[in-house]
Amino acid sequence: MTDQNAPQKTSEAAPEGPPHDLVHRRGQKPAEAPKGNLTASHEAIDSADVATDQVQTLTDLRVQKLLTDCLSDRRLQRYAPAAGDAGVAREDIYLWNCDLSEAFQFALHMAEVTCRNSVHNALTYRDPRWFENATFLKILDPVRRKDLDNAIADETDQHGDVVDAHHMVSALSFGFWEHLTTKRFQRYLFPKGFQRVFKHAPWDAKLEDLHDLIESVRRWRNRIAHHNAIFDKGPSSKYQDALKLIGWSSPDLEAWVATRCRVNQIINARPKGE
Repeated sequence: MTDQNAPQKTSEAAPEGPPHDLVHRRGQKPAEAPKGNLTASHEAIDSADVATDQVQTLTDLRVQKLLTDCLSDRRLQRYAPAAGDAGVAREDIYLWNCDLSEAFQFALHMAEVTCRNSVHNALTYRDPRWFENATFLKILDPVRRKDLDNAIADETDQHGDVVDAHHMVSALSFGFWEHLTTKRFQRYLFPKGFQRVFKHAPWDAKLEDLHDLIESVRRWRNRIAHHNAIFDKGPSSKYQDALKLIGWSSPDLEAWVATRCRVNQIINARPKGE
């Protein structure tokens, strides 16, 4: 809740140049993005009817005290250097970081679900009941084998004899699916290349490239889930990773997600003092 008498700043035009971390390739229209550098598909994305002007309301002293009392001075001090550089309160940067974290949720959701479904396609090609396959179980490392056993037990408790592989997809962690893209599974799941299930990945990409991309997206998702600072950890680069992971399964879905996701829009709305 903000004081109605608090100073407000409304962007009447695009910021004077995009922030240093702003992406000019995918997603909603960045400030002063050079159209000449965009592909035709991304020009279509950037022409989406989405307003990029942001109303920026800086926090008043009452809100600052409330946040300090409830969130702790130690936590908010993490944002003080950036706030000083911008000429705003540390609480303004903190709340902006919250907005940025929220903006990532949609892209991360789509990246994780499409990724695990693509890996699952490789599993079901080998065995529709892969979670009971002796060869597969031997390849799993002990930690992931325990994760699978727990998921089977939980899903069996809920669904009884009708439990099948599709119940396992959402029951297992993103880390489990990342594990299936390590080299130990290359011969079992991807003997002719992972592009057979990630159909739009570059033809010369290696399995380790897929694994590294998944790991990047997973670690970023976990950072957001733990309510950590992300604003100064390369959010634009991580946004690109999420979109890329989606695009390796479906470029059309990647483009559609980019029209809905507000990451670049929120980056442009970084709080600034007078």
